[in-house]
Parts: sequence; structure tokens; C-alpha cells
Amino acid sequence: MSLLADSHVHTILSADAKDEMFDMCKTAIDKGLSYICFTEHVDYNQFDPGCRYFDYDKYSDAIERTREKFGDKIHVLSGIEFGEPHVYQKQFEKIIKKEFDVVMVGIHYIGKDKVGLHWINGTNEYSKSLLKDYTNERIFHEYYEELLQVVKLGGFDVLAHFDNPKRYLKESGHEEELIGEIVHEIVNAGIAIEINTSPLRRGYHECAPDSEIVKQYLDVGGSRITIGSDVHSCSEVAANFDYAVKLVKDHKATLGVFKNRCFVTI
Repeated sequence: MSLLADSHVHTILSADAKDEMFDMCKTAIDKGLSYICFTEHVDYNQFDPGCRYFDYDKYSDAIERTREKFGDKIHVLSGIEFGEPHVYQKQFEKIIKKEFDVVMVGIHYIGKDKVGLHWINGTNEYSKSLLKDYTNERIFHEYYEELLQVVKLGGFDVLAHFDNPKRYLKESGHEEELIGEIVHEIVNAGIAIEINTSPLRRGYHECAPDSEIVKQYLDVGGSRITIGSDVHSCSEVAANFDYAVKLVKDHKATLGVFKNRCFVTI
């Protein structure tokens, strides 16, 4: 099993990324990838710097031009990463009618106060209320409560960074009952999970998710997995994929990508 696909890549068409789609493609080709999927952020949270930033027409044009330039060297796939679809259901239902290879969702804000699970301006400074008012246990609990609502809503193909808070807290949550419910809902809905390698770049020793959750997913009948770097610059395309590929191989999971909203084994 080789480094075939990076299924979670952001370009300057996401508010928090800095490199062009062409440059991302060049890097992916240089690294020997066969597929690259551009999953730009789609956010409607007023506190997010990317709120309403996504421009579908501009994005579609960039995808078309990138395919024309690099299509003979790499498969260029289109997608989005929609934040909190259970909160912004009307916007979610509208955009998933448009043409994408994959619809990925993730949670970046939790609770009624919409506490942000992110770094501020790319630094280690967290949202103030995240550290001031929330224990790590509360963060994980509220995160998984919201994640359960997301997977019950459905309508998407891939769940991004299953245990996202570990990227910032440098520890894993222990919400076994909630995680079990989420995993069952994912499998029943036919949703794939992503192994997101970004925690490895941020000083943690695991992917999101890693072996424990991957095993739970497979044990209850899941099988489909994508691998994404969640990069926002060229330098990190396919970063730490050796680890993620080994994780998939060790658990005998099925690695793939989405094309036209259908899972394709690679």
C-alpha cells in the first residue's frame, strides 16, 4: 500500500490557507500521489474568519483549470469540508446539491457559546474561553455530543478528524459510550471515516482518529477509510502518511477516495 491519495487539502480558496491549487498539485505530483482532493472550508459561524468565504463558482473554475493543466499526471478531485452542518442545516442542504466528488463534514466549534477548537492565527494561542471556562473533559464531552448530532443528520460522505480536540489538547478523550453511539450511527449511515494526520504535525503521537477508534469502527461493520493531511500549505501535503497507511494496513481496512460521491478503493 503506497501513498496514493491526499483526500483533505485546503488552498487559498479557504480563508485559513495560503497556497494556490496549482502549487498544491505540483507538490502532490512531486511526492508521487495519484489523487489529490481539494476540500475547501465552508463555514457559517459568525466567529469564524472563513464565515461565508467559500465561493462555489470561483472554486469550480479553479478545479476545472487545475484538471486541464495536471489531469494527465494526477486525479484532481473536488470537495468541501462543511462545519457544523447540524447547526446550519439549510445552508448544508443547499450546497450539497452542487457538484462535488466528496462532501466531508467536521466540527470546529462546540457548545452554546460556540467555543472554537482551533489555533488563533496559526499559533498555539487557543480561544480564550476554551482554556478559561472548559476543562479538557468537558471539551471532549461536548464535542462528541455535537458529533453525534452530526452523524444522525447524515447527508455526507466522510467524517473528518473524528476526535478533533486531541490536535490542540494533546490528549485523547475517554467518552466510550458516546463514541460507541457515534460509530454505530456512522456505520448505519454508510459514512466513511478519515484518518487525519494533522495531530502528528502538532506534537501529538496519534492521528485523528487512531487505532482505538478505527478498531471500533471496523468491529461494528465499517470498512471505508480515507487519509487526509488537512494541509493549508504546500509543504505539508501528504505529511506523515507512512504512519497513516500503516494504520490502515495493520487493521486491514479499505483505503479509498470519493469520486462523484461514490467510494473508490485504491
